[in-house]
Amino acid sequence: MSKKNKFAWTHHGDYFKLVTETYSRIEKLKREHDQFQKSLKGKGISDDDVDFLASRNDAIGELSLIVVIFSAFTLEAYINHYGINRLSRNYFSKYLDKLDILAKWLVIPRVVTGKKLDPGSEAMQDLSWLVSLRNRLAHFKSKKITVEELGESDFLWYEDAERAIRTVKRVTLLLKRIDSRADTDWLINF
Repeated sequence: MSKKNKFAWTHHGDYFKLVTETYSRIEKLKREHDQFQKSLKGKGISDDDVDFLASRNDAIGELSLIVVIFSAFTLEAYINHYGINRLSRNYFSKYLDKLDILAKWLVIPRVVTGKKLDPGSEAMQDLSWLVSLRNRLAHFKSKKITVEELGESDFLWYEDAERAIRTVKRVTLLLKRIDSRADTDWLINF
C-alpha cells in the first residue's frame, strides 16, 4: 500500500482572490465616478447626473462590504493555517482556536517564533480597525433613524476597501519579517 502525500487544505488564498477581484471592480467604479464627476465641473448637474454618481457610490459601498468581510476572513484563515502547520492541530485546537483574530495574530507568532508582532505597528493598528469594522458589520443591530442622523461612518467607502486589502498585505508581511518560513506566495500571486 502506498503512502499518500498530504497537502494543506485552506481557504485564505481563495478569500484573498475574491478580495482582489472585488477590489478591481471597485477601482473601475471609482474611476467611472471620478471621471464623470470631473466632466461636470462648471456645468449644471441634473437629476440623472446625481443618480449616476449615487449608483456608483452605492455599488462601491456594496462591494466594499465584500472586501472588508473577506479581508478579515483571509487573515483569520491564514493565521489558523499558520498556527496549525507550525504547531499542531491538537495544540492549536486546545489552546489557540478560541482566541479572537487580533489575539491570534499576537499570540500565535510569539508561540511559534518566540518573537512578537509589534501591537503598536501601523499594520497591527490596521488589523484592529479591520476586526472592529468586521465585527460591527457582522453583528449589526438594526435601528430606526432619520436621514439626518446618517453619517459617513454608516457607509462603506472606497477608502475602507483600500485599507482592508492593504491590511491583509501589511499584516502578513509583518509576520514574514519575524518568520521567514511563513508562506506569503498566495499574497504575491495577486
